[in-house]
Amino acid sequence: MSPLKSSLIVAVVSAAITAGSLYYLQRHHAREAASLRRHNNAMRVQISQRWHERLKAPVTADARPAPEAVTPADNLPVSRQSPVENYRNEGRATPLATLQTFAWACDRGDVDTVRRLLQLDPGARPKIGALQATLPENVRAEWKTVDDVAVAMVTLNIMFSPFPNADVLATATPELIRDGRVRLRLPDLPKDNTEYQQTAEGWSFVLTEAMADHYIRRYQESQK
Repeated sequence: MSPLKSSLIVAVVSAAITAGSLYYLQRHHAREAASLRRHNNAMRVQISQRWHERLKAPVTADARPAPEAVTPADNLPVSRQSPVENYRNEGRATPLATLQTFAWACDRGDVDTVRRLLQLDPGARPKIGALQATLPENVRAEWKTVDDVAVAMVTLNIMFSPFPNADVLATATPELIRDGRVRLRLPDLPKDNTEYQQTAEGWSFVLTEAMADHYIRRYQESQK
């Protein structure tokens, strides 16, 4: 890689982590993606609902979505089929609420909210730390901690590869992994199998070791 190309990449990465740049990137992406989302969302809801018939894993009572959260695609009001807002801030009282809020925060490039909701699995933390050590010095000056790197990496990746629409996310089916740990299923759709951990503050979105491997691999490929 030439010095000029390397300098340009560092400059872009450094700029992208600022809230203003993240917001601008999201707005640009949203305009391009809005039309496609409107056409695909009803189809995705129908696909997800068909999969619900096959998913029978037991879940805890507080993790189970309310029945009214799933609305048949044919009965969706026009205003919801063509939403101004693609995501909803629903807090973090349940895994499903955290999924909605996490998608909402990433969509806006709201790194402060992403930071509050994101939890790193023990296996993911050292891998993100190893990546941090390889970053240019001026980038490490911005991303001072492993959590800083994780938050920026997850936010940027999800902005480029976003969650399905909020109406689709509402159809996610919870599966109990163990006490206080839940997986949300969206079979055959983007962001299937995301995991959530119950904490004193509510449910957190988990950056698993497998997710960390995926994001690190994408970063490394972008540097070639």
